[in-house]
Amino acid sequence: MHCTRIDPDTMCPPLECPVHKQFSAPDECCKFCPGVDYCSQGHDCHSNASCLNLETSYACHCNAGFTGNGHQCIDIDECTSEGGLEGHHCRSNTKCLNTRGGYECECLPGHRRVDRFNCAEIDECAAGTHECHVHALCVNTLGSYHCTCKEGYSGDGVHCLRTCPAPCQNGGSCNEDGECACRTGYTGQDCSLDLNECEAGIGHCDLSTQCVNMPGWYYCACRQGYVPALTHLSPTLCIDVDECVIGNHTCHETADCINVEGGFRCQCPTNSTDCRLSCVINGQEVENGGVIPRGECEECRCVDGVVHCTPISCDCALSPAVHCCPHCYPTATSCVHQELPHVIFRSGERWIYQCQTCECLMGEIDCWEVECPPIWCESAVLSTSDCCPRCPSSCPANTTCPLLYQPHVWAPSCASCNCRVPFCDLLVSNNGFCVHRMGSYHAAMVGIVLLQHQPRHLQLILLLLAVATVVRIGR
Repeated sequence: MHCTRIDPDTMCPPLECPVHKQFSAPDECCKFCPGVDYCSQGHDCHSNASCLNLETSYACHCNAGFTGNGHQCIDIDECTSEGGLEGHHCRSNTKCLNTRGGYECECLPGHRRVDRFNCAEIDECAAGTHECHVHALCVNTLGSYHCTCKEGYSGDGVHCLRTCPAPCQNGGSCNEDGECACRTGYTGQDCSLDLNECEAGIGHCDLSTQCVNMPGWYYCACRQGYVPALTHLSPTLCIDVDECVIGNHTCHETADCINVEGGFRCQCPTNSTDCRLSCVINGQEVENGGVIPRGECEECRCVDGVVHCTPISCDCALSPAVHCCPHCYPTATSCVHQELPHVIFRSGERWIYQCQTCECLMGEIDCWEVECPPIWCESAVLSTSDCCPRCPSSCPANTTCPLLYQPHVWAPSCASCNCRVPFCDLLVSNNGFCVHRMGSYHAAMVGIVLLQHQPRHLQLILLLLAVATVVRIGR
């Protein structure tokens, strides 16, 4: 060890204070001036350290939350230990979260802050801050809650729907009373039964059409003696067929055929002496009043040249044929619905099941695919619970619908024309009408007089003549 003596007069730094204010410190060779700010004169302390002035120099100390020699300071992770100067002091229902130079006590989910170090549980059910449905029960849990739908409802508790004793079918929904609200066209406790609008008398078909029941709805088909009119204005619009003109009648050649709505009648010419009001069927003459052999379950007679058929009289006391009078044998000929054992059908009765028409035939069920009616609109809709596409109603519920056609009365001709499948508008521009032909439309010339203004007995003739001459008008 080598030591060198320090000469205070030559080796100590000069002092700025007067000599009488200079002091000597124990174990220090050089004197000093008290109150000098050495930190402001420059230091090498770390950015996370503080500079402290001493009597003759300065010192570096790491800030709270950091450790080191003052020249190098690193962050202390208080969350790794609990208590003391370098540990955390988080208490119940909290989680320690380390920060630069310190830490925070974060509340656990479902808790609220009490002070810096403590949190208390939140009762969302009591506070009304839950998201349970109005028909659900809120149950508070540690740090959270859960929802349970009340009896009579189903769901996840946040969304609850009324439940019915049996699932609602065919698009039905369960209402607040716990009963199935069926779509129009369906009925029953679970909406599983088709409402037969035709039998219920709520099918709105005019006299020229007959009601045809479909699963969930119905349509109107032309009766015998009528044919569909070539117009989209009403898909159920039917016009009378003149059987006398087209030769589809049974009058004897000596009698005159008189067309009537939906049929015809035979009449003897005035002062005729050899007129016969018999019926001519396939070239065979049947006397007036004579029996005409037809089906076993109906009786047909010639009445003044016209064939009239009526079902046979079913007198169960006389034990009639089973297939003609099945209601006389309910035990042997009844059928049970495929899924509803309490629903019984008699022989001859029909119902709709899974888009099939089913019929009870002598105790056995025969089903076939539902025959869909023709589509008269451009954008038919097939709903989830429907078997056939249907056209949107042009007459909404609870509204007054214009009557487009009455016997012998036509509505005014249209102002604008647009062809539609399979029916078409009347073409006012050339007095024609559209005929659908393999992906395109043609306009058939009718002459200078519109078809709709012609007498009834000429309408069919004009229709046939109109199809003979066609002019392409494009799609």
